[in-house]
Parts: sequence; structure tokens; C-alpha cells
Amino acid sequence: MKIAIVTNFLYPDGIGGTELYCYQLANALLERGNEVYWFVPNFNEPVTITGRRGKGFTVVKFAGVDTDHQMTLAYTTASFVKEMKDRDIRVAHFNEFGGHEGVSAELLTETRRAEIATVVTLHLANYVCQTGMLHYGGIEPCNGRIILSRCSSCSLCSKMTGSPAVNLSLTRLFNAAFKIKAVRSIPKIKTFISGVNLKETFISSVRENADAVVSLTKWFIDVLKINGIAADKISYIPQVSPEIDRNLLQDKNKRQGFMFIGRVNEEKGVDMLLSLASRLKKEMPGVFIDIYGPHTPHKDAEGTYIANLEDYDNVRYRGVLKPEEVLPVMNKYRAVVLPSRVAEMASLVIMEANKLMVPVIASDVPGSTELIHQYDCGLIFKYRSVDDLYQKIREIETGDHQFSFRQPGNNDFYHTAGKYEEVYARCLEQYEMN
Repeated sequence: MKIAIVTNFLYPDGIGGTELYCYQLANALLERGNEVYWFVPNFNEPVTITGRRGKGFTVVKFAGVDTDHQMTLAYTTASFVKEMKDRDIRVAHFNEFGGHEGVSAELLTETRRAEIATVVTLHLANYVCQTGMLHYGGIEPCNGRIILSRCSSCSLCSKMTGSPAVNLSLTRLFNAAFKIKAVRSIPKIKTFISGVNLKETFISSVRENADAVVSLTKWFIDVLKINGIAADKISYIPQVSPEIDRNLLQDKNKRQGFMFIGRVNEEKGVDMLLSLASRLKKEMPGVFIDIYGPHTPHKDAEGTYIANLEDYDNVRYRGVLKPEEVLPVMNKYRAVVLPSRVAEMASLVIMEANKLMVPVIASDVPGSTELIHQYDCGLIFKYRSVDDLYQKIREIETGDHQFSFRQPGNNDFYHTAGKYEEVYARCLEQYEMN
């Protein structure tokens, strides 16, 4: 089967979870006897170039601009489809979208129009949620349905002040106001309206042009359905459980401290870890939290979270880990802390920790909650609650909990690739029948 994986960036040029997932999936599909291509935009270049990566799959960087170096959607789309047709691609598997400058929804539309089977795996909740939190007003859990007035008001107000309660009240107030057409036409308001409109347009494109949609978690299946994706189009292929060196499990009794791994920013809740530092030092001396991950500046401060860490010796920044370093380093800690404010689709970090039998303390966001309950591999703390996070750290430190760390069977990338092959085959059957 000729399959094209489609993303904005390649691994290891891009080191995000989506790129790593696709890299391992492409290698597994290749191992199973498929002819695999990986399509990405050749940003700012009017030519297509090819190469090899991984275990031998072909990389196709399709022209990202026209011959005048202008970003012309029609030219980019034509370039993309031509490269697909020239290689007789049977299935285009879209794993990432990024607006007109990257992989756009128009590419999905034109690929299906060219009678190439289309499969979409959405790796991020922010494809449906403007804030990425799936918490209305920054507090109340949301079902993920895109509603113009509700989503626009939430985008505007959920972080408007330093008080979550005030933000929720403002969100409700503006939700009512945004139902009035005259209010929606106010220039400053139109920005938020436009953002939600883009979400609606994108989901509409997926609804109409994806032959199949894959969800990595069960909770997101409900989000897809409530936004009009037909149930018979949706397949559940759970997040992969990574392979590990079994020798790592022999060192469990030497574990100390806690670790955070992820992007070092407010959305991932790093500020909550900083706010714990003084209390931890006073009430649990010797307990420390090490932070790993790429750093982005705090949008509301001249300094950064990394600079702020200089004031502490028990919450420490340790830099960025290479993929092969993650498991050995994680194995040194008593637990992983993931205080994210944004909805996590299906955290690979949780699957890695579960495989190592390292418990995870995570905030009450949909993806993390589902995985921790499914595999009994950690504790959930109340969303945005520093006090509850502290209590969960104390419970792990004092050994109050025992976890079963349930391990999913046949859940490596080789078997996951087999599940995708079944999805691809069903899509191709539809074209053959027609």
C-alpha cells in the first residue's frame, strides 16, 4: 500500500509529540511492507525536493510558495496534489494542520477531490478549542462543541484577569453579548469571532473531506461526534505504549524527587510548580522538582520562568532531553508531575511513565485523566488547584498509594501500524465500490 504521512514538520527537525509519533508510525508501516512517504511543506521555497529518512521512507517537501516566492494557496495545493498523483499515493494520512502557510484544510479538500483516500488523526485539542483548555471561562469543564458566542467569549475572557471567578463571570456576560450581531461586528471583538469561525471551518472540512478520523483517546471521540463527525467515520487507536529497557525497572528503589517534562510555559502549569517551592522547602525539606523541556517566555513578564527559577534550589531547570534520554532520566524520579491547564490529547509522557512504573500526578484535564484511570498509574489533582497538587505530591512522597500500572497488550508501533492499515483498507474499499 502506498501511504503518505502529512505534517508541517519532520522528525527530528521538529521534536514535538506529533512528529515523534509519525516518525515511529512511518517506520512501522514500512516494516510491515508498505511504501511510505512523508509529505511536509518546503517553506518559503518554490520547488519540491525529496530525500530519505528513518528506515528508508521517502520524504517529499512540496513547494511552499509560488515562483515569485508568494504564498499562493492554489499553487501550493496544486503542488501537493501533483506530487501525490505522480507517486500514485493511495492514502493520505493527515496528522497535523497549520493554516495557509503549512498544511491547510484546503489540502485535505483537494486530496479527496483527487480521489485519494484521506485519513485524519488529530493530536491536539486546540483544533476544536481556541484556548486549548476545554474549560469554559477557564474553570468549568466543556464538552468541546464549537458554539460561536460561547467559544468567542471564553477565548476573550478566560484569562482576562488574575481571578478565575471573575473571568468566569465575564465569560458568561460576554457569551450573552456575543449573540448580538452588532456586538460581534466591533473591530476588537471580531478578532475573537474570527478565530472561532476558523475552528468551525476546519472541523467542517474534516467532517466533509476526511474518509476516516482517528482518535487517540475515548474522550475525544465524544468531542468529534458533538461537532458532527459521523460515528462510522471514527476509529479509536489508543496512544502507543513505548518499548523500554527492562533493566531500568531494577532501579525502582533508588528514585528520588519529582520531574516535570514538557514545554516550560503557563499553559503547561509551570507557574504552579514555582508557587509550591517555598511551601515544599518549609514542610517537605529535601523534596525537589526538576523541570525538563523547551522554554518559552511568559507573555506577561519581561523575565521568564527559567529566570524566576534562580530564586529556588528545590525547583530546578535541567534543560531539554533528547528522546533517547527521556526514559533513563524519568526512571530516577519518584513521580512525574504534569500540571497542565490545556487539555492533553493522549500524553506520551504518561504512557512512558506507566511503562516504567513511575506514577504520574496530573491535573484534571480530559486526556490525562482518561489515561491515568485506564492504566491506574497515578493521581489526579483538582484543576488549577495548587493546594491539591501539593497534597498529591505529599501522598506520593509518603507512599500512601499503590498503583497497578496496567500494561496494554499489543500496543507497540508495529501493532498500531496494523490498526491503521485496517483503517486505510476500509477507506480504499469505499473508492473501489464507487
